Amino acid sequence: MVPGNLGHELKLAGIGRYCATRGWDVEAVERKSFSTATLPEILRKRRPVGCVVEGINNEDIPPPRLFGKVPVSYLECPPEAAGDAPDILVDDDAIAREALRELSAGRPSCYAAVGSFRRQWWSARRIRAFSRAVAAETGHRCAAFPFSGESESFEEYLARLSRWTAALPANCAVFAVSDMIAKRIASIAAAASRGIPRELTLLSVDNHPEICEACSPPVSSIQLDLERMGFLAAQALCDAGAARRRRRVVGPLLAVRRKSTSGRGRHEKFIIDAVAAIRREARGGLTAGDLAARYPVSRRLFEMRFRDATGHSVLDEIMHVRLEAVQAMLARPDIPIGAIADFCGFTSYLTMQKAFRKRTGLTLGKWRRRL
Repeated sequence: MVPGNLGHELKLAGIGRYCATRGWDVEAVERKSFSTATLPEILRKRRPVGCVVEGINNEDIPPPRLFGKVPVSYLECPPEAAGDAPDILVDDDAIAREALRELSAGRPSCYAAVGSFRRQWWSARRIRAFSRAVAAETGHRCAAFPFSGESESFEEYLARLSRWTAALPANCAVFAVSDMIAKRIASIAAAASRGIPRELTLLSVDNHPEICEACSPPVSSIQLDLERMGFLAAQALCDAGAARRRRRVVGPLLAVRRKSTSGRGRHEKFIIDAVAAIRREARGGLTAGDLAARYPVSRRLFEMRFRDATGHSVLDEIMHVRLEAVQAMLARPDIPIGAIADFCGFTSYLTMQKAFRKRTGLTLGKWRRRL
């Protein structure tokens, strides 16, 4: 893997979850440790079965041709960087819908959006998607803070952002493309006596607790499903070997509500913990009841909160993780189909077969023959 830094641990966890089903080891290689000139030699020495390239903020992303016959997939890279190789991107439209759902709960009078200091491909995509969602759902125009020019200093950018924030209408809902941007807006709003959430509401993306919870008030943020993106990026290596183009977009996990939007300070941290536990333990037979028992709420309330936050039930998430593992193991002809249930958390072959057919419309055997 060629790592960046955004959600690195979560992406690695997802890559590791897939690789465990294949018996592959995972090694993270820092981008600064090689150049495009030395990459072929590194591949020759290490002989990887595949490479995942991560590079949300990296402008020097190695193209697929440099990997030769080694399967490669791209994870959160500029779409043009992947060429014909599989790539996994966040679903910006789904982020926009989740952001609008959270921000519109306060019935704002208008909407605004703030992007990165310099024009980044992912920032521009998020701004466009949110502006489209606002126009489609409310009929209003979203006021987007203009991107800075290349000659503008960071101090000049902050001064311009301060003036812009101070001039926002009352009861305006502000969407920030990242937690760091939201942190700046929260600080600027406090200095300008623009109370949050009384005058402005604020929502960001990434949900880094060390940033969001250090703001005053704590900032609500959208948690991306980076673990599943890592899983899909590793899984795509099997498609890469067959030279099949496969772009996948992955929607956000949930909006973590803090005081900057809801005003009630409701925190969904235990939901995020529960999703992480499912990803780790679903193949080991974890049940919804086992999971609910770990948290200081009733099972009914736990189930309701989980569905409200993620859009599906605890059992749906457990089954999704198990069936992902089944699909990965079906790609290994050395594993008999009858033995897969034991590795993926199903109580019997018949239970697995029924669940798999319901999800895919195919039997296990037909799915394997397609690979």
